[in-house]
Amino acid sequence: MPPPSVDTPGRPLHSLAQTRATRRRPARAVAFIVALLSAGGWLTSCTVMSARTMAEADPPLPFPMLAAKAEDFEGRVVILGGYVLEVRNRGQHTVLVVLQAPLSGGQEPVDADRSQGRFMVLHERFLDPEVFTKGRKVTVGGVVRGVTTEAIGEDPYDYLTLASREIFLWEREEYLPGPYFDRSHPYYDTRYRRPYDRRY
Repeated sequence: MPPPSVDTPGRPLHSLAQTRATRRRPARAVAFIVALLSAGGWLTSCTVMSARTMAEADPPLPFPMLAAKAEDFEGRVVILGGYVLEVRNRGQHTVLVVLQAPLSGGQEPVDADRSQGRFMVLHERFLDPEVFTKGRKVTVGGVVRGVTTEAIGEDPYDYLTLASREIFLWEREEYLPGPYFDRSHPYYDTRYRRPYDRRY
């Protein structure tokens, strides 16, 4: 005689409920794992720093506090961004002077007018000034090394100084003709981004 099915009238109702719940568990577990992986992939895609730098970096801190108390954060890894002001190649290393700017959720510097100061980046290798031109956007992961005091005009200025772990150079924005770059077009967008990845 075949075993009774779950719909057998004589089978207890609590047994039927347990069987159905057991069958639903694997499906729920799979859905949860898929959602978790999707969320992890989204988080990774929203950052330009490496996984190692992200794991070691402190949570975002207000730039004025970081700059004013640099000695308290020496040796800590931070992520900052901004706009290139100057590149100085000095033998075996390069000094990058950056105008700080807030970072978007994707770690892209946004709005130089909201800058809260300047910082320096000490990079162990050569950075070409023809590539790191003034105004280019950079996102930097680096170790706090205190401050460097230099003059801006006649006034001394304390630059928060980082030893770089990695530098992400954002692509230039190009303005191209065409229907989607026409100001009268409903989907007008002047910015065209060339997809590429520049890490140093």
